[in-house]
Amino acid sequence: MTDKSLHADIEWRDDGQPLSRAFDDIYFSSVSGLEETRYVFLQQNALPSRWTELGAGEKFTIGETGFGTGLNFLAAWALWQQAAPAKAQLHFISVEKFPLHSQDLERALALWPELQPLAEQLIARYPPLLAPGVHRLHFGPVSLTLVIGEASEAFQSLRLEDDSRDRLVDAWFLDGFAPAKNPAMWTPELFENIAALSRPGATFATFTCAGLVKRGLKDAGFVLKKVPGFGRKREMLRGELERIEPAQVTSTPWHLPEGQIYRGHGRMAAPPLLEGFDSAPVGAAHGRDQSRKQVKKVAVIGAGISGATTARALAERGLDVHVFDKGPQPGAGASGNDQGILYAKLSPKPGPNGDFNLHALIFALRFYREKCAEAAHFCGLLQLAQGEKEQRLQHQIGQWLERNKAEALARAVSAEEASAIAGLSLDYDGLYFPQAGWLQPQKVCTTLLQHDNIRLHFETEIEELTAREGGWRLHPRTGNGDFFADAAIICTANGIRQFPQTAALPLRPIRGQVSSVATGEQSQKLNTTLCGEGYIAPAHRGRHSFGATFKLKETATELREEEHRENLETLAGLLPEIAAEFSSQPLSGRAALRAATPDYLPMAGPVPDWDSLDSTYADLRKNRKFLIPQRADYQSQLYVLGGLGSRGFTYAPLAAEVLAAWICWEEMPVSNELTKALHPARFAIRDLGKNRKN
Repeated sequence: MTDKSLHADIEWRDDGQPLSRAFDDIYFSSVSGLEETRYVFLQQNALPSRWTELGAGEKFTIGETGFGTGLNFLAAWALWQQAAPAKAQLHFISVEKFPLHSQDLERALALWPELQPLAEQLIARYPPLLAPGVHRLHFGPVSLTLVIGEASEAFQSLRLEDDSRDRLVDAWFLDGFAPAKNPAMWTPELFENIAALSRPGATFATFTCAGLVKRGLKDAGFVLKKVPGFGRKREMLRGELERIEPAQVTSTPWHLPEGQIYRGHGRMAAPPLLEGFDSAPVGAAHGRDQSRKQVKKVAVIGAGISGATTARALAERGLDVHVFDKGPQPGAGASGNDQGILYAKLSPKPGPNGDFNLHALIFALRFYREKCAEAAHFCGLLQLAQGEKEQRLQHQIGQWLERNKAEALARAVSAEEASAIAGLSLDYDGLYFPQAGWLQPQKVCTTLLQHDNIRLHFETEIEELTAREGGWRLHPRTGNGDFFADAAIICTANGIRQFPQTAALPLRPIRGQVSSVATGEQSQKLNTTLCGEGYIAPAHRGRHSFGATFKLKETATELREEEHRENLETLAGLLPEIAAEFSSQPLSGRAALRAATPDYLPMAGPVPDWDSLDSTYADLRKNRKFLIPQRADYQSQLYVLGGLGSRGFTYAPLAAEVLAAWICWEEMPVSNELTKALHPARFAIRDLGKNRKN
């Protein structure tokens, strides 16, 4: 969390159009911004003809400099609906240093009535806090990756330094304020990153013919052509990537499985698009890797929240998903409590933990509202500051939220205001999250697993995984024989370590007991979820859930009276009258095991060959800062999602999106820093750097 992300300072002209005060420049043509977009970016990239030639299920990616009002995105989306095959997918990647607040975005897009159905969807999903980093928004077959930050740095943050994973952009919209107004954006580093993210033959179009733009594009490997500009502009540029430079390894690639590297380095044949966009080819002629093995059938082991979100993410990408669980129904393990709290621990300092918590919460709030609203109760959540340290922390966070106009996500409240929101007297100030609340865990898992591409196999415990040519063989303990899949994903919490391939992962079991009690005369007044040193949710079916205990490394799951008393004592710190009311009532509950990692971030990614990882990067024991350009071997198409700890329902949706990106060769929904921070191999690499053996 940082104040580096400033927001657009808008001046509204008499004609209703927005102007940036920072750059003293307009966002789009005063003649017709929409027609300008269609001519400059859609037509000059030959998108109508290229999209009609896409195959079913094929994906097309657009990159953009300067999201601005989102007009280019909406125009592309509208054309996609008209021209693309039904099952094709559009991914739109855009960067923005000075994002518009939602109210300014809504006002600007109101200028285009024909785009309003799409604009309303964008505004509804627009991030409630425009925090620096990557924001992934889904609109059915269309996805938007909005990266908040300086353009060159933002594109750099998407690069994994692997050509086969980075080179995904088919067409570029080089937009933004004019170079004369904003020369700091149009840097050599920007063009270098654009080229590094481009497929061979990727096209571009831009409204400007400024010299620094032409030089930057040529130096990065693009060939250019001047064509008539829009309206009063005499000329503009279009062209495509002709020269491919291999990715430069600037950091040890321990996170990258050995994959296919683009082998077409050097000059390519004369680009066909410059001769006539109407006959522009797609597919192989534009550098698509037709030889890469495509994963079609996947096995997800585990039907808790990690398995359910993973299965749903892959099913929505068209994969054939089979989910295996030893229990009789979804969420039979740690995801089986009556009520689950949807919250995250915000931090005033930038860093992987704080950044992931924030982005995971924003993604999860939108995810559950769209995927399983009937199982989610968005009654709000109060995070109360019970100690002096927490009060100081929340004071900083509250100021940051206010400066960023993020009240839609959270805002600071006094004890008096918190009491009015909760419906009960509270002694502490806090942070109020109006869109958060609580979930019905098993119903969430069940709903997510209801998809035409998902097949469920309950009471089927997988006891062994065996690598085979082209995939994995799953051996059930009982059942109808082995099962074969192109890829396997292990999502079994502490059970992840039962497989030899993942036994090295440093997961720690944490016992947690939740208490349940019938609603009382006072407790029924509770209107919102409360969270502090413990938590309590509003009543559901005449009962409250509260707790939970935290017993590190304990693995027993029987109910304990002493932990019921512990939960009551914790609750008394929040609501002494309610705790007293509950103390005379019979308590029931449930104990289960969480699985946590040493750094309390989840694991989402591919599983390495541990011996190969150790030998390839052995020199890190001498100096952890050594640059070792080699890659280690990985378990082919084996992945893991786990270590969600006590925030599983907040973490799982975004972590599953990361996993889907690994499996489907997509742009990551988080920065490269967070991709590494979530990687299952990170602990082994850290141990090497500390010269420590497991």
